[in-house]
Amino acid sequence: MLAEKINAEGGILGRKIDLQSKDEAGGVDAQVKLARKLIMEDKVDVILGYVSSASCLAVLPLADELGGLIYAYDCGTHELMEGKSSPYKVPKFQLGFRTSAHLGIDNIGLARMIKKHMPKVKKIAGINQDYAWGRDSWEIFEAAMKKLVPGVEVVKTVWPPLGNTDFTAHISALMGAAPEVIHTSLWGGDAVTFTKQAMGMGLFKNIKTAWSRGEPYPQEIGKDFPEEQFVCCAGTHYFLYPPQDKNPLNKWFVAEYKKRYGKYPTYPCYHAYQAIYSYKNAVEKAAKTAGGWPSADEIAKAMNGLSFPTPSGTLTFREDHNAIEDVLVGITKMTPQYPFPILDPKRLEVFPAKDVIAPVGTRTVDWINSWKA
Repeated sequence: MLAEKINAEGGILGRKIDLQSKDEAGGVDAQVKLARKLIMEDKVDVILGYVSSASCLAVLPLADELGGLIYAYDCGTHELMEGKSSPYKVPKFQLGFRTSAHLGIDNIGLARMIKKHMPKVKKIAGINQDYAWGRDSWEIFEAAMKKLVPGVEVVKTVWPPLGNTDFTAHISALMGAAPEVIHTSLWGGDAVTFTKQAMGMGLFKNIKTAWSRGEPYPQEIGKDFPEEQFVCCAGTHYFLYPPQDKNPLNKWFVAEYKKRYGKYPTYPCYHAYQAIYSYKNAVEKAAKTAGGWPSADEIAKAMNGLSFPTPSGTLTFREDHNAIEDVLVGITKMTPQYPFPILDPKRLEVFPAKDVIAPVGTRTVDWINSWKA
């Protein structure tokens, strides 16, 4: 959709986008081989891709090795730009970028939302996929909750594999532990399957869930999606926020997407906007000094400090090659206007980037642990 729009407006510096869509399938090794082919043989100008954190951890280091730009558009592990043992002082990759914020905003935002609406919570649990995304999401959420709500107890954690089809044993274990809130970073088909099975087993009757990237699933499941659940939007990515009368770009984006696809755009759609327009804006910025089509190094240099409007608000890049964003968290509520629960307009919270993203040069866990009680 966006490639067509940009091309209709003259392309990027007069060049039309040739958009090649590839499938992120087959596991990490397949993605590494594909990235090598795209850069070395097909000579693409930039790769915009990857939902899986495992894919990003394997592929982004290839940017510098192969001399090609790679923009991680959706994957969220904070370790992509940090590393597990020491803080970074310079960008980890010269030609690799993340064009959306990392999972710190999701899980710290959720923790802050729970602190505000359930300040006396005593028992929490987690169900997260058993790979980088799930493990890292829980690590940050648990650390933030223990700082924000001293004395909170983790009563159960379960780790289903990615692509799991039967969550009944996990759901039984969680219900048996009797937490007040269950944190989950499940996404895609896993999130839909889990929710439907949990509804059938009555999990949501007495337990709230906190979804680190749950924004798509009320729309996916429909009117039966449970109310009064905490839902994070992976940024301020929501078809009703920013209000369309205050953000014409979001109004256009939602209307055009709905017209084409019959659904409202969800956070990965907004992330796609950020990725393609990050590249377009960086090329145009770099060209002002390059005197022509810029090199990959010149485009990478232009990315540092880049800031531009998106349907979700202004996106800005730091010197560590991470994009930074505020985060929107809400509580589900059924209304007559939509055939699925929306986020209750009276209980929307936007937590600014400075409160959910560690400063440059500081690991996220270390930053959380430095908070004053």
